[in-house]
Amino acid sequence: MNIAVLIPAYKPCEELFIPFLRELSEKFPYIVIVNDGSGVEYDPVFEKCKEFTLDVIHHYINKGKGSALKSGIGYIRDRMKYIDGIITADCDGQHAVQDILRVGKELENHPDMLIIGGRGFDENVPFRSQFGNTVTRGLFRLSSGMKIYDTQTGLRAFSRDLFDAFAKLNGDRYEYEMNMLLKLRELGVKPLEIKIKTIYINENATSHYNAFKDSMRIASRLLIFASGSLASFLLDYGLFCLFSYVCSMQYWLAFIIARVISASFNYIINRKVVFGGDCPASAVVKYTALALIVMALGSGIMFATGKFFDEASAIPVVIKAVYDIIMYFVNYVIQRDFVFKVKKKEK
Repeated sequence: MNIAVLIPAYKPCEELFIPFLRELSEKFPYIVIVNDGSGVEYDPVFEKCKEFTLDVIHHYINKGKGSALKSGIGYIRDRMKYIDGIITADCDGQHAVQDILRVGKELENHPDMLIIGGRGFDENVPFRSQFGNTVTRGLFRLSSGMKIYDTQTGLRAFSRDLFDAFAKLNGDRYEYEMNMLLKLRELGVKPLEIKIKTIYINENATSHYNAFKDSMRIASRLLIFASGSLASFLLDYGLFCLFSYVCSMQYWLAFIIARVISASFNYIINRKVVFGGDCPASAVVKYTALALIVMALGSGIMFATGKFFDEASAIPVVIKAVYDIIMYFVNYVIQRDFVFKVKKKEK
């Protein structure tokens, strides 16, 4: 494969960046650098980069790492038709050239996958890096069902089949790299993570990653995956209260009617917005079966509740809330891994 190394750079340290480029250019003939608005004082650094590559893209204002990556991917897609794959790497010395070579080799062996160079975090790691990765690792696994240890690594590789999707992906800053991982499920692409060396120079002082701000931004993206179920829960809860307390329906009947309406709404949201992708035609059948099972179980619980508590009691509402909270997580996992499971992308 003809593989290009794409490096977004914002105010790079010359003492780290230039030696890294020199070593990298001995192994990779195609290197693309994006100067993400570093300022005129860094022009001499990027001028020296031309010794190793003629492809230097300039953002005249700082737009963020995600925007820099998208500019580079679009540039390679449109102007370097001979390139079969891209490896993204950071400019701050965190990625060893040998590890970049290993990631490239795995891309040649598995061109239908996203290759991830994951740090082990088993050495003296700065707290903000350890904390940020621990939080996003757990949130990512819950939302996607994919197990990736290092969700923040900038060392990744992918084939031309993914250029267009990644060039159009939302996110201009660090959330872009998380969005790339979240997009895999919709694309039917699996990740392959290989362990790389963990390198931190001067306590990672050259990194522009803001642990708190960017972790919150990433978390906000992950919460979008839960919004459909939350909206359905509120709709279901409101309708249940309306039918049972205002319309004086029996609890079990109010539960069934409310659940039918909210389940129909939930299917549309989950199918189109939350999970997306190329879901199988059988998704509606699977979803209906799941909804019927959950509804039957819930209505049975509410029927039994009605035998012990009168219509004016608030206990049935509390019981329903506890049941729905438990089923919220159960439903999410089942829908993620069974109902809306996307077919694996063909080569």
